[in-house]
Amino acid sequence: MSKTIYNLDLFIKNSFEETIDYLKKNNIRIGEKLSLETFESLEEFQQIYKTNEKFKFARYDSKKREILIIKNGLKEIINSNINDPNKIFIGNLFTITHNGILWPVYKNNDNIEKIITKAIADSIVDHEIGHHMLGDGEWKASVFEFLVYFYKNELYKYPEVYEIMEKNIRMCDKYIQKKDPSSLYSLGSRLSYYALGACFANDLIYIYENLLNKDKQSPKLNIKDTIEKIKFIPDEDGTDITKMLNTLLITKDYYIDISRMFNTLTKVLILLYP
Repeated sequence: MSKTIYNLDLFIKNSFEETIDYLKKNNIRIGEKLSLETFESLEEFQQIYKTNEKFKFARYDSKKREILIIKNGLKEIINSNINDPNKIFIGNLFTITHNGILWPVYKNNDNIEKIITKAIADSIVDHEIGHHMLGDGEWKASVFEFLVYFYKNELYKYPEVYEIMEKNIRMCDKYIQKKDPSSLYSLGSRLSYYALGACFANDLIYIYENLLNKDKQSPKLNIKDTIEKIKFIPDEDGTDITKMLNTLLITKDYYIDISRMFNTLTKVLILLYP
């Protein structure tokens, strides 16, 4: 089992700064000043903050407007993905598993352990920034996390990414239909919000960038407007529109009835853009 972990503080710091920079460049309002703190262990956090509070690897403190990262917990996730034998390699991309679905990662001809470390740091930090901007809901923070990760890394440019997203559509259908007893959906509502938030972002991107975008060199989905609107969607409503969108995409032969797609997408957009 690999124990290689690069300078995790640097990865976390870079992920934080890159996302803040990306949001600013896209005129996405971040809100009040946000800070980042990292700790080697939960015990170190508890000693410094004089608290018995527990969390595994990341939390957003809304009172102090701080993102708190426990590096030991983060290392567990990173090592799990580094040593996962079920990675899928497609063209310039490969997959890691996060929030119950496959996340596309650009190989970049670099050390795969280094690439996975960066991808996990990106996703975890983006999720907590999502809480800072959108509030407590795990569905909306998970939507934000996948959207920002996908567009920040310009993954829409790779044709093979849509093969991965199609696999996610089928995985998400299992969660929604509860066909898979080992799925995140069966483990409780809080965990299901993480998975279904990622599913919604995956499906929305797939429609906009694969089905509706002929020129994949620039994105079709307006990420700024989407982020602004999901802020007002409760997790329960988010679950409903996720089911609606995924049901649209999951057909027997995975072909899309265009008129039905637009009818359903219109209903989803009414919820997003009332």
